[in-house]
Amino acid sequence: MIRITSLALALALGLTGAQALAQDYGSGEGQQDPGMEQSQQPADFSDEELQQFVDLQDSIGEIREEYVSQIEAAESEDKARQLQQEAQSEMVSAIEDAGMSVQEYNAIAVAYNSNPDIQERVDEMAGE
Repeated sequence: MIRITSLALALALGLTGAQALAQDYGSGEGQQDPGMEQSQQPADFSDEELQQFVDLQDSIGEIREEYVSQIEAAESEDKARQLQQEAQSEMVSAIEDAGMSVQEYNAIAVAYNSNPDIQERVDEMAGE
């Protein structure tokens, strides 16, 4: 569940042109060597940071669910883009309201999907 939700945020950010928020953490166009990309990511996060990430998953998931069907049903590309921007804004607000930056959230999401140690720690905290 966490992997899908994290990926949903990354996709939402990328689709709305806010890729710059995650750019420093290897979410570019996939042209880099994966080993090089991984070495640029911070690999060690405190338990507090990871717990914040885990706690945010319900909020991010709810926002994602709220917007996915609306975006898919949008009558035009412009309307879909507008809905994506609204979803992104709500996700960013949820992250910042929890006391975390979008950059920190994205760094953990990237590490979760590429670092088995981080994935194991997050999954344990999430009770999976």
